[in-house]
Amino acid sequence: MLIIRNDLLYCALYFIVRLSHLRFMPKFLILSVVFLFSVSLTCLSQSSNLKTFVINGQVNVDTGTVLLSYGESNKVLYPESFKPAQTKIKDGRFTFTGKVADPIWVSFKIGQNYSSESTAIVPGSQNISIDTALRDQKPTNSNFVMKDVAEYDQVFIPFEKKYRQYRLEYDSLLKIYGTKFPDDVMLQSTKNLKATYVLNDSLLLSFVKSHPNSHYALFRLKNLLTFGYTETLGETYQSLSASLKNSPHGKLTEQLIAASKPVSVGARIPGFNVEDLKGGALDSLYFKKNKYTLIDMWYSHCMPCIASFDDYKRIRNANLSKGFEIIGISTDQTKFVEDWKSVIAKYELPWPQYLDLNGVEAKKYNIKIYPTTFLVNQTGEIVATGLSPVELKDFLERHL
Repeated sequence: MLIIRNDLLYCALYFIVRLSHLRFMPKFLILSVVFLFSVSLTCLSQSSNLKTFVINGQVNVDTGTVLLSYGESNKVLYPESFKPAQTKIKDGRFTFTGKVADPIWVSFKIGQNYSSESTAIVPGSQNISIDTALRDQKPTNSNFVMKDVAEYDQVFIPFEKKYRQYRLEYDSLLKIYGTKFPDDVMLQSTKNLKATYVLNDSLLLSFVKSHPNSHYALFRLKNLLTFGYTETLGETYQSLSASLKNSPHGKLTEQLIAASKPVSVGARIPGFNVEDLKGGALDSLYFKKNKYTLIDMWYSHCMPCIASFDDYKRIRNANLSKGFEIIGISTDQTKFVEDWKSVIAKYELPWPQYLDLNGVEAKKYNIKIYPTTFLVNQTGEIVATGLSPVELKDFLERHL
């Protein structure tokens, strides 16, 4: 997923992507068609706690084919299982069966025009009703995980109001400035946007404290960790019930926290195993040379990453003598190493460049959003993450 970070459009897109992991669950890779009868899904997970699930489906078409697709997290929990499956619709009904140890997230596709949002499937029987006129929405689902949704949505009403206000303000600014926002306007809008993130995370924590057994909240928490660890997200995980933390999804979330926490605000930057253009390693003492160092993680075919370069050049030129530097770390695959070198040359990037070949280090720390930035102080402490250029400029003006 690419996140644009070089102007206010970045803010809006970043929020939309983030939002897709919150209330509006992401649609996972869906391949073809939907309408059904009955099919058995074979689960090859090594778990010894597999239990049978049954989907009793109803749809407002009489015949056809239903395609069932599985979310990415299921591939982690069941790496050899859950390939897309399909079955026939007969008289407006269809059935899927299989085995799982924990709730999984699935989506349905029927024909070329209907795709659903994700919905939870749990061990046992659940009734699912699909209205093909309601594209991109959750099917009606009777199981206990999806019953949390109504209460969850009620808790998040303040967030919805705050986001709607942000969108109204942003749309009005677009009419005035187009995509070229003045720095002060862009900075304030970015702050307003990120305030919605803070509110969302605090509401999720509040919800979990009153619903510690909510699989739905755990799913939301796990997806939020795609954007990095925060203390609020860590507290949210700790507020879950012991049984939920010990579940397969709970253990997976714990692993994501363990991976993400070492590159969060307040942590000491880890020693990335990367090499520069000449094969030299990144010295862990490098950060002592400057008051602040920005680590910019990117790759050669990431257009939002490249779009930030001109801003970074201006910021670096204005602050280099004051004790600021940038380090670029590319996660290019082996087949794109020459492209990486070409981009460095084409854009005449003056700051040190390192290669995390095939993104091995990035994966280790659960870094999935590009560009990703870490602002590190002279002692090696991470003081900020995910700064847009305008935020970086503002920070340096206030601290150098």
